[in-house]
Amino acid sequence: MTGNRGRTFHARELADRLAGELDGPDLTVARLARPGPGCDGAVVVLFEPRQEAALSGTRPAVIVAPLGLARPSEADALIRVADPRLALVQLTSMFDDRPLPQPGIHPSASVAPDALIGAGARVAAGAVVAAGARIGNATIVGERVVVGAGSVVGAECRLHAGATLADGVQLGDRVIIQSGAVLGSDGFGYVPSPRGAAKLRHLGSVIVADDVEIGANTCVDRGTLGDTFIGTRSKIDNLCQIAHNVQIGSDCLIAGQCGIAGSTRIGDRVTVAGGVGVGDHLEIGDGAVLGPRAAVLKSVPAGETWLGYPARPYKRFTRESYLIGRLERIWRFVRQNEGNDEE
Repeated sequence: MTGNRGRTFHARELADRLAGELDGPDLTVARLARPGPGCDGAVVVLFEPRQEAALSGTRPAVIVAPLGLARPSEADALIRVADPRLALVQLTSMFDDRPLPQPGIHPSASVAPDALIGAGARVAAGAVVAAGARIGNATIVGERVVVGAGSVVGAECRLHAGATLADGVQLGDRVIIQSGAVLGSDGFGYVPSPRGAAKLRHLGSVIVADDVEIGANTCVDRGTLGDTFIGTRSKIDNLCQIAHNVQIGSDCLIAGQCGIAGSTRIGDRVTVAGGVGVGDHLEIGDGAVLGPRAAVLKSVPAGETWLGYPARPYKRFTRESYLIGRLERIWRFVRQNEGNDEE
């Protein structure tokens, strides 16, 4: 993880911003890197003492590490912090100097006459802001982004290049939409008819609360008559499918390549690991954990961890997996004691 060059900080400034303790000289640093080859002269973050081995043969300028750690011989300066992982969050923000679109509206952007663009907002080249849309203060609308008619985007949001908000989508403040994500597309709704599948028009929308992030190429379908909803501070990874009428609570984490079928309700603080499929019209209780590639076909009570295909509670899954691993031994024992020939 090698950061961009261009921003420089003094070690004392880093310590102050991280609420940490500086041990060593007040160096100037211009780069953030991962522990290991190539981290010479940079800031590196150690989450635990055993990571010190990765510093062998290197010379980082500043190490950020947990409280109580002695200064490694490889480092010129050490900053001790209460939570190195949160410190890394702050550092990546400080050292992020990737270019932003120019302030204002790019000449090649298409902005409807009645669209409202807030103070300090940026609308980049090729973006489209349709009739009646509203863009909040200090929001960044990236290249080729489409904001549909009547959509509302809150303050300090970031819509990365190529993201699409269909008509009437609503985003809260500080929402991040990564490239290629589509919010407000029609859901997969059809009714059998003599002429084949008849399309069910989707008249609802998508509502996204504050501080949500939605990953690249993820799709969130609009509701059929009501709205699809994503709660405060929830984070959805890349390549996920959130179907029509799904309700997702606050502080949920949904990893890549998950699919959540229509009208399922997910509570608060739910963790959905990668590749999980969740059936339709289910209830996933608060604090539940769905393990990797689980196929969830039943509602999951609050606080439980489910795994497997089909998904079942953790203890049952581990017991059955253990027994399956012993089936051959059990079969040999039965044959030996019954004297049966192998069939």
